Amino acid sequence: MSCKLIISVGCEFIVCFLIDNFNVKEIKVEKREKTRLLGSIFKGKIKRLAKGMDGFFVDIGLDREAYLPYKKYENGNSSECSCKPTIGSEVLVQVKREPEDDKGPKVSCKISLPGKYVVYLPYDNTIHFSSKIPEKKREFFSKVLSSYIKNEGIIVRTAALKASVEDIIDELNYLKYVWQETKARAKSKRTPGLVYEELPLYLGFIRDNCVDLEEIVVNNSDIWKEIFCYLENELPFMITRVKYVKDISIYFRMYELDKVINSIFNKYIWLKSGGYIVIEETEAMTVIDVNSGSYCKTSLEHTALEINLEAVDHIAKHIKLRNIGGIIVIDFIDMKNAENKQKVLNKLASAFQDESNTTQIFGITRLGLVEMSRKKSTPSLTKILSTQCPYCKGRGYVKSPEFVIYEIEKELSCVRGGHMEIRVNPLIKEKVENVIGKKQISEWVTVKEDRNIPVDYYEMVYLG
Repeated sequence: MSCKLIISVGCEFIVCFLIDNFNVKEIKVEKREKTRLLGSIFKGKIKRLAKGMDGFFVDIGLDREAYLPYKKYENGNSSECSCKPTIGSEVLVQVKREPEDDKGPKVSCKISLPGKYVVYLPYDNTIHFSSKIPEKKREFFSKVLSSYIKNEGIIVRTAALKASVEDIIDELNYLKYVWQETKARAKSKRTPGLVYEELPLYLGFIRDNCVDLEEIVVNNSDIWKEIFCYLENELPFMITRVKYVKDISIYFRMYELDKVINSIFNKYIWLKSGGYIVIEETEAMTVIDVNSGSYCKTSLEHTALEINLEAVDHIAKHIKLRNIGGIIVIDFIDMKNAENKQKVLNKLASAFQDESNTTQIFGITRLGLVEMSRKKSTPSLTKILSTQCPYCKGRGYVKSPEFVIYEIEKELSCVRGGHMEIRVNPLIKEKVENVIGKKQISEWVTVKEDRNIPVDYYEMVYLG
C-alpha cells in the first residue's frame, strides 16, 4: 500500500489526513503547542483507593487526578501494575486514555515504548507479533531476538518485515536506553510530573506508517523542519518524500478533504441503494441504525441483506474516520436467515482487519443488535472538533415553541398586578403576543424580542 500524508497546520489545530488511492483512511487532530498526553510517561503518587471502581487515583502533576485500574493480584502483581501499589507510594505510569469531559486520564503501569519496527515492553517477558507477520517470519524473529531480551518483552511490528536484523536490534537497544533514561529522570524528580513525552501526533503518524508512506505534504515551515530533523535521525531514506507547500488548498480540492471533514458531523449517511445510516454518539455508547429507505427488492430478506452488506463498508469507514471508540451497538435491518446474518458479521469483521486499533465483534443479541467494542484512547474526532449546542446543551433536542408558550401561560395564570415584560426569541414573539391578546392581559403584559435568548427559553421581568 502506498499512502500520502497531508498535514494541514492552522493557528489552533494540526490536522493529518492519511490518503490511500484518493480515499481518506484516517484523520488525526491535535491542538498546537499542547503537551502530548497519550503514550507519555509520568511519575505519579498514589493518592487514594477507589474500591468501588477497582482502582486508585494518582497525582501525575496535571490539574486532574489520573485513574489507575487494578485487577486480581497474582504473586504480588496485577495485569496493570508491575508491583502492588499502596497509598502514598510512587509509581511510573503511562497514559492510555486521554481526559474527556469530567473524567481524568486513564493510566497503566504496563509501559510500552513504540519504535518503527518494535514496541519495547519493559515489564513483559514475551515476544508478540503483528497479525500481518506470517508464521515462518515469526519463528525467524523469535530465534534472532530472544537472546536480546531478558525478563522483557517486545512487539514485532509489520514494518520489521522490510528492515534488516541489524536495524531492528539497533532500535531495540535504543528503546532500552530511552527506558533507562526515563527511569533515571523519574528517580531524580521530586514531585509528580512528566518524565517522557510521546512524539507529537504527526511524527507518531509517520513512525507508525513509515512502510506505506510515499509522500508527506505539510504547509508550515516550522513543522516541516521538525519532520525533516526527525527523518534525518530515524528514517533518512524518507527525507526526499517530504514536501513543503505554502498553499495546501490544492490538496484539499484534489482529495475533497473539506467534504470528508464535513461528513463526520453528519448524523445521516445515505447509501447508493437509497437506504441510509444514522449515527448517534452518546456518553455511554455509540448507536448506529441501518434503514432501508426507498430501496426494495423481490423479498424483504433479500432487501435487508443487500442494504446491510452495503452499510457495513460505510459503518466501518466512519467509525475509523471519526475515531469512535468504546461500546458500539449496530441495529441492522432484521434478517431471518442465519447464513445471511453470518455474512454480515463476517464482512464487518474483515472491514476492521487492516487497522491497528483493537476491535472486538461479539455477535448478535436476542434483540437482533450487533454488539462490538473498539479501543478508546482519545475522544472521537466529532467531539474534538465540535462544541456543545448552546440551545439543547448536548441533548440533541429543544423544547417546542408550543411547549414554551404553555409554560408562559402557566406562569401568567399565577401572576396578577403590576407591569410585566416577557422576553422571548423573535421566532416565537408573534405566538406569545397572540396568547396575551386572547387572555386580554395586554394592559399589563408586553412582549419583547431578544435574539440572545434561545428559542426554548424565556425571561419574565417584573417592572412594578
